Amino acid sequence: MTAHAPTTVLWTDHALVKAQLLGIARSDVEDAILGGHDGRTRNARAADWLVQSGRLVVAYNHPEGDDLTALVVTLWRRG
Repeated sequence: MTAHAPTTVLWTDHALVKAQLLGIARSDVEDAILGGHDGRTRNARAADWLVQSGRLVVAYNHPEGDDLTALVVTLWRRG
């Protein structure tokens, strides 16, 4: 069974702190996941997927609880 694209984004405490420290708006992270999910790549670390939007990279799990929810695990900026 194939998971649907996410429509809801949840956050780990770690990801919320990272976004705040980096000055990245939550809406930018959520837009990267919701808009870039079809272009995601498999991640070999703690999170299932990676998506990149400009310099922003988001590691997230999907599905998380149900087929419509993604969970932001961490994020960073590429140099």
